[in-house]
Amino acid sequence: MDRIIDKYFPVVKDPSGRESTVLRVFHAIYFVLLTILICSQTVSKFMMSGMQILLMVNWLIELITIASLQKKLSKQGIETHDSTANSNSGSSIRNLFTGFSPLLTAFLVLMAVHLLWLIGTANMPYGLDDIFKKLPLLAIPLVVLTSSPLNRKQLHLLFFFYIGTIFVATIIGLIRHFTIPDLPYRDTVPFISHIRFSLNICIAIVLLLLRCYNTSGSAKTLSRFLLLALILWFLGFLLLLRSYTAFIILFVTAIIMLFVYWRRLGKIRAWALTGMVTMTLAIIAISIYFVRDYYGDALGKSTDLPQYTVNGNRYKHAYDGFIENGNPVNDYVCHVELWQQWQKRSDMAFGDTAINGCTIFPTLVRYLNAKGLTKDSVGVAQLTEDDIELIEKGVANPIYVHGSTVRKMYYTMLFEFERYRVYGDIRNSSLFERFALWRGAWRLFCDNPLFGVGTGDYVDALHAQLKADDSQIADTNKHAHNQYLTFLDTFGIVGFLLIFLSFIIAYHKMGLRTLPPYFAIVVILFLSFLNEDTIETLAGSVLFTLIPCLLAKHFNIFQDINDQ
Repeated sequence: MDRIIDKYFPVVKDPSGRESTVLRVFHAIYFVLLTILICSQTVSKFMMSGMQILLMVNWLIELITIASLQKKLSKQGIETHDSTANSNSGSSIRNLFTGFSPLLTAFLVLMAVHLLWLIGTANMPYGLDDIFKKLPLLAIPLVVLTSSPLNRKQLHLLFFFYIGTIFVATIIGLIRHFTIPDLPYRDTVPFISHIRFSLNICIAIVLLLLRCYNTSGSAKTLSRFLLLALILWFLGFLLLLRSYTAFIILFVTAIIMLFVYWRRLGKIRAWALTGMVTMTLAIIAISIYFVRDYYGDALGKSTDLPQYTVNGNRYKHAYDGFIENGNPVNDYVCHVELWQQWQKRSDMAFGDTAINGCTIFPTLVRYLNAKGLTKDSVGVAQLTEDDIELIEKGVANPIYVHGSTVRKMYYTMLFEFERYRVYGDIRNSSLFERFALWRGAWRLFCDNPLFGVGTGDYVDALHAQLKADDSQIADTNKHAHNQYLTFLDTFGIVGFLLIFLSFIIAYHKMGLRTLPPYFAIVVILFLSFLNEDTIETLAGSVLFTLIPCLLAKHFNIFQDINDQ
């Protein structure tokens, strides 16, 4: 037991260089709270908030204790010294003002810009709430980057629990997927948004690759097999989440890494390039296959369609070219026969709403179309009882239930594209709604290019812009879904440059490129800014700060691991 305690809760020295039980307890508490925080960011918002508060309290009490010890030792004439970034001494108050980590400076600039741009804001309650939500951007860097560092064993255990928690969350998600009927894929993981969870998986994959690369010893082959199996598991779960955003981020990150570290690849350069080209061609081939599978030959079908059903009732053909599952959705529709035959098969009326909010009539039309059936009494009569049950639940395409995960993902995207192509409809389409939000956010920036609209007025101004543009989503409560545009709208080009130049300078001073895994994680986070307001939520703020700050604080340890 003592050996375990010494391994994971090492001795900490006071300002005089002597072992201190009190400071050792503070450091142990810090490590435990940090471990809970890194795990809770994927499973509990409450725990995230609570651990940050406790970390700050522990940090402040430790600083007060060290200041008291320094004062007491000075009175006794005992020489004291300040802790350094690589020592196992406790934190020092002087460390808050000297030897600042460049990354801590960048985070302080980020928060300072938020506070300065509160001046003159009209919606002060929103601005203050925004500052409160982003306190992790100040608290976590301040605590992690000024506290005494963890040792290698602690770091390994910390990231073991982090990856283990993500793995357990995927197990829970898989159980929910197979046991909860009609569970929306966005709710597969109940703890945080599926996008934030996907980003955590991306980071976990990078850490697993680092571990896999540095695994050695007699169990090398088995360990690498298990690590690679876990990576494949995570990739498979991203498919289950239909997180094409995560796959795009991983793919683009891999391309950037290939170009940045091209000279360092040495003998495996050809293999890496071959793998990237093969992956690119595979993605293109898969995309072509599913596009052809979705459209079939529908675009080339004749418009000379029969005008009457077998029962002599007139068809209604829209001739609008709206395609799904290789068939024109709004052709071969006979309302009278659909209504009569549906009443024989179901207790639900055409105007009733299914559990997913969709009405029965359009759902029935799409379902018949997806199965290649005419939208008349003959088509409805050919539906099975299972088909009727799915329609009553609001399922408009059997592919969404019985198709493979990849097929579901492509069919959903292509249906949204068709709806936009034919009708210009962007509602309930995550991709096309984003385009509208980006367009509105860019116009807002163009109207306020230098200093933006301020911390508190950003959301109000964006929604006013959408209404001025007569956008279909003018009534939305969403942000721009692009962190760069959010910064430009809020702070203008002045605040934007202050923030991002401070981070660029920080990462340059740290020598970010010398540690490929750290570089990859930073690239993943900043790529996520293109598609999400990553730091506009508590989970996103913690994700953006905690692991990068841990890697920065222990840069030398990870550099040694990477060089082994």
